[in-house]
Amino acid sequence: MNRYKKYCPNVFVAECDDKHNKGDEIIITTKYGKENEHIVHNLLGKTREDKYCYSITRADGFNNQRRAENKASRLNNWASSADNKSTDYYNKSNKNREFLILGEPIKVGHHSERRHRKMFEDNNRNMGKSVELSDKADMHRSKAAYWERLANKVDLSMPESIEFFTEQLKDAKEYHVFLRDNPDKRPHYLALQYANKKVKELESKVKTANRLWSDSPVVEEPKKQKKDKLTQNEVDNFEGLFFAFNTDQFKKGMLKVGLSESDKDKIIDIGYGGYIRKDRKEAFLEMQKRA
Repeated sequence: MNRYKKYCPNVFVAECDDKHNKGDEIIITTKYGKENEHIVHNLLGKTREDKYCYSITRADGFNNQRRAENKASRLNNWASSADNKSTDYYNKSNKNREFLILGEPIKVGHHSERRHRKMFEDNNRNMGKSVELSDKADMHRSKAAYWERLANKVDLSMPESIEFFTEQLKDAKEYHVFLRDNPDKRPHYLALQYANKKVKELESKVKTANRLWSDSPVVEEPKKQKKDKLTQNEVDNFEGLFFAFNTDQFKKGMLKVGLSESDKDKIIDIGYGGYIRKDRKEAFLEMQKRA
């Protein structure tokens, strides 16, 4: 079964049991059981579970821009519906307006008292609902405006992101060079640092975009294996090495490495209280390379 796997912000890739070729159409199942048809682009590598990861696009053309358009449309529809309901409640709140504007006082004990009080209660309730729905409409419109802005945004989930971010990187580099060569033109004292940070961010995006969508993606070199870190225990137990900070410790150290007090010419002072036998010097230097 093929499933979605998050690759980086805004980008989901296909996690597949079987190997596929570029251009193949595959079905991917969501965690809710819905199936979507996708087109395979580039192989991104394999997971720890030995599954293949591919960059993909929806076969029906649906992407983050379309998703944003749909959300904006839905929110605008909700805002229009809330506006209409708000207007209806506002009109209801004015149902007895002609009578109430006369300022007729409530006649306590009169047969009209109950009806008169109910007019006020109904008007207050309807006006409250009108205001509540008007606020809800404004909230929906605010959210819709956010999604409308995203409807034109290009991100790494789209193949056109290669050209988009490459162009942005070109402009960012030019701006960085301009600020570097013209200190008096910098808008603030951190402008050059921010410009440099922008360049690095865009370089990373261009690299990711090419790996996802390029017809000839750059194959990354395998990372060099880290050297084993030198531990303190290895230093303390190194043959031919001892530490001494007074005469007694020096005598004991000489005995530890198999020498007598008269064999001082056979040891080397390495500083910081350390001493090493001359015949262990090369081995000690090799050990230091791992520090």
